[in-house]
This record gives sequence, structure tokens and C-alpha cells, in this order.
Amino acid sequence: MLSYKEMDNLAAVEIEISARVSTEEFDKTAQKLEAFIARHGRVRVLEIIHDFEGMDVKAFWHDLKFSLRHLNDFSRCAIVSDASFLSLWSAVAEPFIDCEVSYFPSGEVETARDWLLWPEGAADVI
Repeated sequence: MLSYKEMDNLAAVEIEISARVSTEEFDKTAQKLEAFIARHGRVRVLEIIHDFEGMDVKAFWHDLKFSLRHLNDFSRCAIVSDASFLSLWSAVAEPFIDCEVSYFPSGEVETARDWLLWPEGAADVI
């Protein structure tokens, strides 16, 4: 299951992923996200993943194609999950994309949200 929330004033979205993701669900969410990217250019994404049971093979293929099409459309991505392979995936993927990626353990949604929405370059000011 996917839930999707836009924060237009922050050029950010939150996507919550749980249970099994169908191709129809993925495609609907991808269309919304593509429209959001068209409105804002580079965007920030918070993915909250819990009780994930996988996705349809076709949905996985659509996800891969979507990701490749939009490699440069994300400025920051925060992933919240207890799935340890996602932390490794984040570390492996980051050098190939022009996007800051950070992994947060389950239960740290607010910390992830704070990191995601922190202004770029603000750390230089503190």
C-alpha cells in the first residue's frame, strides 16, 4: 500500500509504503510525483517504509524505469525503515545520483523530516 502527501510550499513529498504494492498503486503515485516534479523542478522525498511485503514484478519494473528517468530530479531523500538492506542501498546509490540520501531507523520519522526539510547550506551558518 502507498500513501502520498505533497508539501507544495516546501517542494517535498512524503510517501509511506507498507504491505504489498500493486502496479496500479505504483503507477498512480508515480503520476502524482511526476506532476509535482513538473511544478517544482528538483524535489525532496521522505519515504517511510514499514511492514513492506514487496511489490508486483511489473510495479518493480515501473519503479526502476521511473527512477532512471528522474535521477536528477531529487535534491534530498530520507528513508525511514528498519530494513537494513535499505541503508546499504542508500550508500551504494548515492555516488551515482545528484541527491543527498540519508537512512533513518524506524521510529525516527521526525528526525528524518527535520533533516529532509533543513535548508541546504544551513549547516555552514551554525
